[in-house]
Amino acid sequence: MSATRSAILRASALGAVAILGIVVLSPVFTAAPRVAAQVLTTSPSGSSPGPQGITVAGSGIITVTPDEATLSVGVQTQAATASRAQQDASAAMNKVVAAVKAAGVADADLATQWISLQPQYDNGATGNGPLKLTGYQASQSLQVTVRQLDQTGAIIDAAVGAGANQVGSVSFSLADPSAATAKARAAAMTDAQQRARTLAQAASVTLGAPISISEVSAPSPIPFAAAPPVAGSQISTPVQAGTTQIEVDVQVTFAIGR
Repeated sequence: MSATRSAILRASALGAVAILGIVVLSPVFTAAPRVAAQVLTTSPSGSSPGPQGITVAGSGIITVTPDEATLSVGVQTQAATASRAQQDASAAMNKVVAAVKAAGVADADLATQWISLQPQYDNGATGNGPLKLTGYQASQSLQVTVRQLDQTGAIIDAAVGAGANQVGSVSFSLADPSAATAKARAAAMTDAQQRARTLAQAASVTLGAPISISEVSAPSPIPFAAAPPVAGSQISTPVQAGTTQIEVDVQVTFAIGR
């Protein structure tokens, strides 16, 4: 009787273990489909995931004739003391400013670019000796905006004649580039549409309307730079404005038509 009862108890225990195994393993088997369902997500509109459109870049470049010039003129002096070098540079720059104004440049078109004062050292002819202070070098630079392009050469000559011994490169641009920039934007969109249309035809799909437009470059003129004149030259400085370009780049995503 005890042997029979012991067998029954062992069978019951095995059955309980089997049932427990089913209970424990059951969530594992039922969880797998839920994970797969989470992977197959949908877009906010409820459609299946996948390419939402055709994204292309477009570029628009407009060539225009500039109407203003920007240049820099400066002075550089050396003296035994810092105060003397700075005073000499300031006196020279005052003469340059007066000459440029006399040539027709308004106060609003003059701006100081920098003022610099640096000690000068010498370490001997061999370059290996101890450093010895020999004096100071002072520099001042003035940015000049010229509204009448045909006066650019004359203004440079006036500055050099008054004592400027440093002349920066001359660049030309538009005083108001807004109209040209608008044309460049339109050209960039046309370029983007043509690129997208070509891709849509190659993929045998219909091109839809733009769903995203972003300007990826700031509209800024690409200036034409003229070579700087040689300071102290007795020949009148020739200046040719040439042309300048304004470029706008856009990135556009077009919908794929149904």
